[in-house]
Amino acid sequence: MAVQGTGTAQLANASLEMIAKVRYTLEHNAPNRENVRKFTLKPGHDTMVIPKVGQMTLMNINETQANTNEMDIGMTTQSVTTSIVGGKVIITDTLLHDLAVAVMEMVGKQIGDAAARRYETDIIALYSGLNGGTTLGAAAAIFNIENVMNVLAYAKTNKFGSDLHVIHHPNAILRLSKDLTTLGANRPIPDGFSADRIKKFFSGIVLSQVPFFESGEITRDTNGDSIGVIKSKDAIGVLEAGAIRRVAKRDEGIGEGVNIIYVTHRYAAFEMDDTEGAALTYQAATKATS
Repeated sequence: MAVQGTGTAQLANASLEMIAKVRYTLEHNAPNRENVRKFTLKPGHDTMVIPKVGQMTLMNINETQANTNEMDIGMTTQSVTTSIVGGKVIITDTLLHDLAVAVMEMVGKQIGDAAARRYETDIIALYSGLNGGTTLGAAAAIFNIENVMNVLAYAKTNKFGSDLHVIHHPNAILRLSKDLTTLGANRPIPDGFSADRIKKFFSGIVLSQVPFFESGEITRDTNGDSIGVIKSKDAIGVLEAGAIRRVAKRDEGIGEGVNIIYVTHRYAAFEMDDTEGAALTYQAATKATS
């Protein structure tokens, strides 16, 4: 059992401070989480049914003609069930008493970072399944301006949605920057995106009204290729069963006493509208610095 050490009387308040730090860190360190559609599971339920509707077409009708255009809303549904992620920390009374604020902030940031990484990887894992597994780009393809503009044209021609954005490995984003005359320019994040929460991941690149973000949790294969995404917010959803929970308990049987804080969160990342996104396979190898 890995025991770190904390205090006693302040346990309830300290654990609340820790959870506040966890939530803040999670919200500000997960760019994918801020670029998906969010849902909240109602208390007493373990599954949520998410509806999806299709497109309608209007017909021409003259002033003497009856309106016989029966339009089908084309609704389909999918059931989403959450699962639990979590962990615990064990802190001694001495550490909590002597270093309460610093320790709880530190632990809160650690857990928040871990939660952010888990969120990121769960969402990133869905990239390759979008649009029936359609992948734009190819192994060893360069994320240059010509290829990127062709990607944007494909997404807009195939009606991926009105709030398009691109998320890719930092090395791929920096390769694109080499082709742009606005290299180093600080462009504002377009309306509709949370500047407060994802400004650290915004590349400053906006092409044809599409902003580009980077995620360090996108991995590379042995050849240096990475899979990013172009999508709308409606392509992927996240269902949460409430906020991050914490339970604090005492154990007097270890040393002078320890405090155990259990942290859990119940959520699910899922494909919401498969047609509004596609994976982007491009080279993201690290370049020489000299």
